[in-house]
Amino acid sequence: MSVEADLALVVLVIAPLFVLWIVALFHIVARRPDLSVGRKGIWSAIVLLLGYAGLLLYVMFRPPRPVARTGAEDATAGRTALRRVSRLIAAHNAGSISDEEFAREKAAVFGLEQAAT
Repeated sequence: MSVEADLALVVLVIAPLFVLWIVALFHIVARRPDLSVGRKGIWSAIVLLLGYAGLLLYVMFRPPRPVARTGAEDATAGRTALRRVSRLIAAHNAGSISDEEFAREKAAVFGLEQAAT
């Protein structure tokens, strides 16, 4: 092979493969705490031994990451519950609902089961 062909092979095949291997291995080992050590080892071996095919397999079949909760859902649910309880308190103070109704509705807002008395 000529020098130009060797350089083209390095630039077009070997260097990108090496970079993708490093990125994929870093992703498998450091960025996936949800995978067990055994699964990390299997994915690492697949990526290293199969080259581009291993990288393609990892991208296609890797287990999905668990969905991270942002807290926005919790904040929205908290505001909604606070509004409902505020309305219940106002209705109870105005005498529109009884103590039993107030306790039952308040338990429903917070997802609590009230024991039958």
